[in-house]
Amino acid sequence: MRGLATGMLLLAAAGCTAKEAESPKADATVAIAAVAFDGADYGNDSAKTAHGKRIATLFACNACHGADYSGNDFGAMFPIVKGLWASNISRVIPGMSDAALERLLREGVHPDREIYVMPSKQTHFLAERDMAALIAYLRTIPPVGKPTPLPPPGFEEAVTARLPDDYWRTLVEGEKRGYHNAAEEVAYYVAHRPPDLGQELARGRMIASTICSSCHGAALDGLGEPAGDIQGALAYDDAAFERLLTESIDRTGKQVKVEWGVGHEATVFSAAERRDVIAYVRALARSRQK
Repeated sequence: MRGLATGMLLLAAAGCTAKEAESPKADATVAIAAVAFDGADYGNDSAKTAHGKRIATLFACNACHGADYSGNDFGAMFPIVKGLWASNISRVIPGMSDAALERLLREGVHPDREIYVMPSKQTHFLAERDMAALIAYLRTIPPVGKPTPLPPPGFEEAVTARLPDDYWRTLVEGEKRGYHNAAEEVAYYVAHRPPDLGQELARGRMIASTICSSCHGAALDGLGEPAGDIQGALAYDDAAFERLLTESIDRTGKQVKVEWGVGHEATVFSAAERRDVIAYVRALARSRQK
């Protein structure tokens, strides 16, 4: 994704109303199944934490923060963001309330400072039970290592001066824009979220907004992202789509490469999740043909 590849330059839940069922429990189950990832129907703390670990894996949290969440020096990997660290969240999270942590994950807003290179623009769209499970899992991470440095004074201005000409949000209504923080990214992704195509496609839309947008852009139109838009989905039959999402092999038999991070094969969806996101992406692509 260019938001990570221009290289980590960048850094709600979908609601639903089910028909009245025979009991509130059945009603809740319908709602969960409609918009959340599989496993969000957890019934105890152990299952909740396990589901949260899966959500963290889907978002590859430890790809940025390290296997033990003790932090990484992004500037060493990507000189354009020299001075930026993925925080040692094993030390940070214990000092944050659930409300503050959720605000960071949904809005990109830290209690004390601006943050960068955070996927709040995607986790913003998580269902409530997915978010609650993710927070529960993050609280199980044991404190390790030392606190990581904060961005140095003048960090944002220094990165802005190094931005390439094709930085994906360089121009907004003709105005040259600088490097932006996670909260600004959230606002952009909310404003450009792909459309609601009906209740039957609600979960597919949620999955596309939380996961697929990281490589295909906020609106899945490929804006600023080398992965491109999702119109190519119409050229894939069911078997080819399955292979793309499970092995990162395109319909011509070629391996899909990513500039940074992981490909489709590392994002392990359930069969039902793949079915739902494929249905939404196809419907979206067809709607854009009109």
